[in-house]
Amino acid sequence: MNCADTPPRDSAAVFDSPFAIHNRDGRGALVLVCEHASNRIPEPYQRLGLSESDLLRHIAWDMGALEVAQACAERLDTPLISATYSRLLIDLNRPLDADDSIAVHSEDTAIPGNRALTASERCLRQDAIYHPFHDALERLIDARLARGQATTLLSMHSFTPSYHGIARPWHIGVLAEHDRRLADDLLQVFRADSGLCVGDNQPYAPINGVYHSMNRHGQQRGLACAMIELRNDLIAHTTTQRAWADRLCAALTPALARLHSDG
Repeated sequence: MNCADTPPRDSAAVFDSPFAIHNRDGRGALVLVCEHASNRIPEPYQRLGLSESDLLRHIAWDMGALEVAQACAERLDTPLISATYSRLLIDLNRPLDADDSIAVHSEDTAIPGNRALTASERCLRQDAIYHPFHDALERLIDARLARGQATTLLSMHSFTPSYHGIARPWHIGVLAEHDRRLADDLLQVFRADSGLCVGDNQPYAPINGVYHSMNRHGQQRGLACAMIELRNDLIAHTTTQRAWADRLCAALTPALARLHSDG
């Protein structure tokens, strides 16, 4: 599908900015990304035919991930870019040609508002949400590199304790593909804690198509990168979100120092 061939559309009446940037000028050696931070859907979309309770589930967003990412951004003095719309409108962490870029069902739930979309509607969501988010992330990285700032990428996510009826035992998962510099360092730290069940490319892996943002903005640019998956029942409250942010920062601080020890 070539969006350049579709009729012009006015997205301003429906969508405002699809991203927020916290601590843009942070001096830390990390850029945090939270693609599934929000469950917001504009009123004209009528919740895509879902119930209000559906929008509180994992199918609409990664619960708790934004709060953990914000706490990490403050502690590490790093910028954070986060989505302001639900992944159900369009998934920022999927290639545009992926089947689940605009999902017609998620786990056991059909998404009525995503069925039989016109090319014009697909392009509207791409132009209003996907492209502005990734363009903003690219500009953020470009500006840091132009200033000579050390830059590593970390994408923050959460996952449901059970999926399709199968329990997921992991407390935390660290995901990486070809560039495992950051991931292997973090895994070593987390596995030293006997109280943690730690997943290496669990509960998802790049082969599942979930590594799009880190591949596009990290691996393809030669920047160290990884994804964090936290089980969402462990970050459901402010106290546990802060505790996990503390744990992550305690691992990230020395890992980033080692990565960028050459300046």
